[in-house]
Amino acid sequence: MLAAYGTFLCSYFIFRDYSDPYRFFARVVFVLGVFVLFGSLREFWRHPLFQVLAVYMLYMLLSGFWSKPFDWYLLGQKLTISVYLLSFIAITHFLIRRDDNWYQRMLQICVLVAAVAALTSLLVFYPENPSPGNRLSGIGSLTNPNEFSNVYGIFALLAMGFALQPRKLVCKVPFLLAIVVFICFAWFGQSRTAFVSMLLALLILISLMLKHRRVLYSVVLAVLTGTLAVMFPDLLEQALLRGLGLRPEIWTQIWTEAKAAPFAGHGLISMVSVDAGGQHFETVHNAYLQVFWQGGVIGLCLFLAVLAVAFRYAWMRGRHQGDYTVFCMLVFTTCIMMAGVDTLIARPRDQWMLFWFPLALLLAYQSKAPRPQIIEASGILT
Repeated sequence: MLAAYGTFLCSYFIFRDYSDPYRFFARVVFVLGVFVLFGSLREFWRHPLFQVLAVYMLYMLLSGFWSKPFDWYLLGQKLTISVYLLSFIAITHFLIRRDDNWYQRMLQICVLVAAVAALTSLLVFYPENPSPGNRLSGIGSLTNPNEFSNVYGIFALLAMGFALQPRKLVCKVPFLLAIVVFICFAWFGQSRTAFVSMLLALLILISLMLKHRRVLYSVVLAVLTGTLAVMFPDLLEQALLRGLGLRPEIWTQIWTEAKAAPFAGHGLISMVSVDAGGQHFETVHNAYLQVFWQGGVIGLCLFLAVLAVAFRYAWMRGRHQGDYTVFCMLVFTTCIMMAGVDTLIARPRDQWMLFWFPLALLLAYQSKAPRPQIIEASGILT
C-alpha cells in the first residue's frame, strides 16, 4: 500500500494523461485502502479539524441540489470524489500510524523523484523553447505551468523540512539541490504566485525551525533569487509586464454573479462561465471566490473555518514537535489560492497536494502521541 500511495503522489510526473492519476487512485490506492478506511476514520473522526472539514464537504455536496442545471450524474461524481478524498486522508493516517519512519522515507523518495522530473523538464524544454516567449511546460499529467509549480512548491517545503532535520551534510545536499530545482522551475515556468509564495513559505520555515543558521539559509535563497533575476532579466521583465492579466475582470464578473445568491451560493455542480478579454473562462482563478460563488457565505465561512482550525493545529504541532512543515504548507496554499486553484472537491490535480495533503498529514500527526524533543546542537528548535 505504501508503494502505491507513493506512486500516486508522484503520478503527476509519471503519467501523461490528465485522468491517469484519478484512475490510478481509484483502481489501485482506493482498492488497497478500503480495508483500513473505517478503522482509520474511527480514530480521528472526533478531531475538531476533521469535524469542521466534514461539515464543509457535506454542505458543499448538499449545495449540488440547488445547482442549475441539476444533474444527478455530476452530483454522483462529486460524491465519489468526496469518498476518495476521505479515503486519501484515512490511508495517510494509517500509513503514518503504522510506521512513520517508512512513511518519511517514502516522502523523501517522492521529493527526489519530483526533483528529477522538474530537472528533466528544464533540460528538455528550454533548448527548443527559448525564453521569455515560452513558459516552461513540465512533463507529466498536469495541464499548465502553474499547476506544476504549485505541486513542486509542496515538494520544496517537504525537501526543506528534511534538510533542516539533524543529519549529515551529505544527506542534506540532495534535498537542498531539489529545492533549487523547484525554485528554478517556478521561475522558468513564469508562475509568479507560486514563485513568491514558495520563497515566502521557505523563509518562514527556516525562521521557525532554525536557531543558529537561519541567516545563512535565508541569504542562500536571496542569492539564488538574485542570480536568476540577473542572469535571466527578460523573464523578470516579462513577469512585470504581464501584470494581473485578465484576473481582475474575471473576478469582477464572478463577484457580481455570486452576489445574486449570496447566502447559499449557486451550488457545487453549477458551472462558472465568464467572458473576458475576448476569451471564455470556466475557472475563477481564486479558490476563495470559487467557494463563495458555489457555496455562498455559508460555504465560505465553513471553508475559512477549516483553514483556521488547520492553522491552529499545525502551529501547535510546530510548538510541540519542532516541525513547522505542515504549517508552512498551509501558508503556501493560502497564498496560492488567492490567484489560482478552483473547485477543491475535484479529481486529482494540484489542489489535492495543496489542500488535502497537508490536512491529511495534520490529522495523522495529531492523532499520534506527542514526543517533544530538544536538539540544541543542530540548531533546531523543537
